[in-house]
Amino acid sequence: MTFKEYVKARGLTLKLVAQKAGMSRQAVDNCGKKFTPTVKTLQKLADAMTALGAETKVVDLVPIFYNS
Repeated sequence: MTFKEYVKARGLTLKLVAQKAGMSRQAVDNCGKKFTPTVKTLQKLADAMTALGAETKVVDLVPIFYNS
């Protein structure tokens, strides 16, 4: 599952999450594609999604970006 799919499955859009996280939509879309996000970035994304009503923790995002 991609982050975009994860966000959509929770009824949100990358644009909304990006705005709430203080990031550009392009930067959020590139997470996991062109670069691997840091824990700080994962926390920003999780906090943004939670603030938008889709409770998310960093641990929920790790498998999306770190396929080990």
